[in-house]
Amino acid sequence: MILDGAQHLGREAANAFLKTLEEPAPHTLLILIAESSQQLPETIVSRCQQIRFRPLSAEISARILRQTTDLTTERIQLLSAFSMGSVNGNLASRLEIMEIVQKTAIRWLTTFSAATLEEMLRTCETWGKSKNEEWSLLLDFLETWFRDLTWLHHGLPEEKLINRTVIFEESRINALRKSADHFKQKQIYDIFGRIAQSRRVIELNANKSLAIESLCLHMHRSAA
Repeated sequence: MILDGAQHLGREAANAFLKTLEEPAPHTLLILIAESSQQLPETIVSRCQQIRFRPLSAEISARILRQTTDLTTERIQLLSAFSMGSVNGNLASRLEIMEIVQKTAIRWLTTFSAATLEEMLRTCETWGKSKNEEWSLLLDFLETWFRDLTWLHHGLPEEKLINRTVIFEESRINALRKSADHFKQKQIYDIFGRIAQSRRVIELNANKSLAIESLCLHMHRSAA
């Protein structure tokens, strides 16, 4: 039996499943699949053997996407770069939404003004309530962006940048350089930690709009 998304178990269901774990039927193998063990009750995690799967390489991800989608080479490269080592069919179907989120975020991260801040907060409120889960795509993108800013600050090879893929009008590497001028390394580390914190509080059912608004407000304040 495979349980995907078991983090959403209610109290009664969790207790019933816990009993099943403690007294499984003969010849039964129970497999729980979750993005993080933090999404599962500790009473269940403590009774399981954890197996971590390594991320797929960009080459393998691209090959699978070529075989399973009709996307162009440029879009396959973009999707592979941001799939975090997995082949996510749902993400492939939301590629246009992902592009909009990323293009919007790049504008925020290169143009820091009162008008930008107003747009940022207004958009975050909408994204946090949207069924398309733009808030999740935003957090995914921000992780790669600030990772790349760290890469640039240390003078590492640009061919290793996640955001080197160019399908928009402006080179993303040029946008990264422009963004890097607004952040010192200490600020980048701080923001990266706040991105992870935003994920954690959302997993604990915090208000999504408020969580990403707070994060973006901190980014804007840090980019003096």
